Amino acid sequence: MQRLKVSTSCPSCGAPFEFLEGANVAKCPYCDLPLLFQSQKRILRYYLQPKLKKREVRFLVDRFRKVKGQSLSKRIDQIRLFYLPFWRFTAQAFYTIISNSFPDPFQETSDDDILTKDWDINFTAHTSHNLGITTLGIRSKWLELNLLTDKKLLKDGEVSNLDLNSSAARQRGMKSLHLYTDTKKSYEDELFLRLTEERLSLIYFPFWVVNFIAPEGKFFQTIDGITKRTLKQGQGYFELKQEKKKDAEILHPLKIVAHRCPNCGWDLPVTPFHVVFPCDNCKRIWEISENGYQEVKGEKAKAKDKHSISESKTFEYCPFWVFEIRSGQDKSLSIQDVAKLLPSEMGLFKVKDKSKPFLFYIPAFKIKNLNKIPDISFAFTRTQPELEKETDIKGKLNGVFTAEEDAKKLVELLWIDLISSKLNLDLKTYKNIKCEKGKILWLPFYQDGIFTRDAIIEYGFQRIM
Repeated sequence: MQRLKVSTSCPSCGAPFEFLEGANVAKCPYCDLPLLFQSQKRILRYYLQPKLKKREVRFLVDRFRKVKGQSLSKRIDQIRLFYLPFWRFTAQAFYTIISNSFPDPFQETSDDDILTKDWDINFTAHTSHNLGITTLGIRSKWLELNLLTDKKLLKDGEVSNLDLNSSAARQRGMKSLHLYTDTKKSYEDELFLRLTEERLSLIYFPFWVVNFIAPEGKFFQTIDGITKRTLKQGQGYFELKQEKKKDAEILHPLKIVAHRCPNCGWDLPVTPFHVVFPCDNCKRIWEISENGYQEVKGEKAKAKDKHSISESKTFEYCPFWVFEIRSGQDKSLSIQDVAKLLPSEMGLFKVKDKSKPFLFYIPAFKIKNLNKIPDISFAFTRTQPELEKETDIKGKLNGVFTAEEDAKKLVELLWIDLISSKLNLDLKTYKNIKCEKGKILWLPFYQDGIFTRDAIIEYGFQRIM
């Protein structure tokens, strides 16, 4: 998805720097301090610095009227700067369409049935319809965001109230997404949708309001503070209605703190969109939480013997979320249970101990080619590999990009896709599963020409980081 650049300043040296929108961490390019953007609700707020100065506004009023063939203004009575809040809803949508018609037994099924869509929409959080603007659009060339850590940064203008809270904003974003996905299926088909990297943010947009007198009477204009374009002209003087709500949503301020290991004080890796960071010094693993960090445990898998004896081979350990699943009857599913349910999955029948819990593997590292996620997941899930744990690893331990809750959503969707292609299987009975708390497992990978290949089951793929 498109990420905008955000400007802020370092809390240590005060130097300005830029980072990508939605990043969890960054590094000051001047003092090299690693930084964590800490927010309790992860609703980040941004603002746009107006490019239109107050002294220029009166000239734009007359220019607009001249173009329209109207008389020029006689007197400017009031010029006011406002900051209008916009909600921006972004997510990575994964969905699959299940046909309710009787399947063709001779038609080959594929895991490519899982589709993806970048979803990005914005709309005003204020209910006024007199401003002449309803959306920011996607204008990344001029949307130079600034991180809003304190509303005092907007002291040069009046800040409009937040009439649409975060819950209502998410519902609106989801409604628009459902309208899009419904066009992708026929009436009798069923669509299953899950969202990852879901993010809701606020952008405060500057605009000018001018009340003036012309020969024909009183008028107002609203002018875009960025593009310097007149949005609307109307009769009478304009006054933005500001209603104080008792149940107004409280947005917690953003804190920028040092991104360091809570145990040893070592700088943690500056991987902007990761949520779990291994400390290279004390080897502890830290996950971002509302109050900073919390320690998590993870296991490393040992490479197969034929790889271990190769000293020239360098391993890169990539993280996976691993989940046990429960059926609708709250029963933990074993490999044997799933093998009986899906008899065509021959890989499951090769497992020696079928009484073990059936595990779902979800890649937790960054993959630009999102269509590869189901392939990688099914490669390990259908194999249920026998793993030995490794204590002394030789190679790079990568951080975790995919959050646990996002990985659970992918499990639900991949499970539906897995069972939907099986004949004579009642989807309604078996589609609802529950995931146990996930565990992080690092698997060894190595470079094999243009492919990245694991040292367990030898699955290779072209990985674009």
